[in-house]
Amino acid sequence: MKVTKDGNVYKVARITGPKHNFLGLTLSGAEVPSLTVERLQVDDGGVYAGTLDEQQLIEAVRHGVTEANQQFGTHFYIAKLQYVVTDTPDPSVYSLLAQKIVEAAWRDTIHIVSAVSPA
Repeated sequence: MKVTKDGNVYKVARITGPKHNFLGLTLSGAEVPSLTVERLQVDDGGVYAGTLDEQQLIEAVRHGVTEANQQFGTHFYIAKLQYVVTDTPDPSVYSLLAQKIVEAAWRDTIHIVSAVSPA
């Protein structure tokens, strides 16, 4: 899984055979009063259309961010969450994707700090 960054949104996709999951997150260094959820539409034949439980997905992503924050010593919060409404309904995958995104954001932070620190 490769995490990419488009503007301020980190994006990652996981495709394994017929299962597919996409997650986009905008992270903040401070708590955000309300999470923005962006539901993306993709015409994929609607195999899983309407079967994703958005609340379970959000909780799984929050859990993944919390786990990664503990692992990397970071303090990221979710400002915006993007997902594809017809993706495979598997909350554990979204937790993993969120962890990968936080890891990428942590790496970006390290690169920024090392770029401005005197050698």
